[in-house]
Amino acid sequence: MNDLLTMSFFQNALIMGGILSVLFGLLSFFVVIRRMTFLGAGIAHTAFGGVALGVLLGVHPFLTSAVFCLVSALLIGRLVKRETMSYDTAIGIFFALAMALGALFIALKKAYTFDLSGYLFGNILGLNSIDLLVGAGILVLFIPFYFGFFQKLLFASFDDAVASTTGVKSDTLESVLLMFLALIIVVSIKMVGIILVSALVVLPASFGLLISRDYRRVVAASVAFTFVTITGGLFLSYFLDSPAGATMVVVGAIIYFMTMWIRKT
Repeated sequence: MNDLLTMSFFQNALIMGGILSVLFGLLSFFVVIRRMTFLGAGIAHTAFGGVALGVLLGVHPFLTSAVFCLVSALLIGRLVKRETMSYDTAIGIFFALAMALGALFIALKKAYTFDLSGYLFGNILGLNSIDLLVGAGILVLFIPFYFGFFQKLLFASFDDAVASTTGVKSDTLESVLLMFLALIIVVSIKMVGIILVSALVVLPASFGLLISRDYRRVVAASVAFTFVTITGGLFLSYFLDSPAGATMVVVGAIIYFMTMWIRKT
């Protein structure tokens, strides 16, 4: 155990795990109560198109996937607000389009040595100090926004029409929330993977709602759940020699379903 904690890659993974625990624990609350859970999965998968474009152009995949996710999140939000289409329809279209573009970009790059599977399923060995700085930067920006506008976001989540008439700029707040959702998903891809990251968008708040209906306790439980899921998955994946991202999701799902079973008995 002591040898494990002295390894730089594992230290980076633990630090990133702590950052993501707070980010996903807080974010998940509004994603779930606003019924945007499928949106998290849709945005996560649009990152595949961005990563593939980065491979094709020789640009760092973080930059291209961030642009893809941000543009997708804002376009989906705008289309839904204008009642042009439903969330499900918009997400389904962007999901399919991004995956198709990703496949096309990879096909156009006749030969590449890029570790695409690391982005699809996560690879903690790929984490570096730059990733930690980016994650910490997003955390520093997200926390003031989250707690500064928490009451307004909560109001708009339950009654958007009334919130707008009382002066709450719900469209702007939702756009900013969608931008943070996109950035948080992108910064977590190296650790968890495009395929699995949507679980961390949904599970934390879903677990919190099993524990309590008080939003303060739900948020606190979400953060604690995410921390246990990520750190527990990291240690377990090391001893089982299994993929870290997949192990985290399995650990989180087991905790969730065990809690559900205990609550019902």
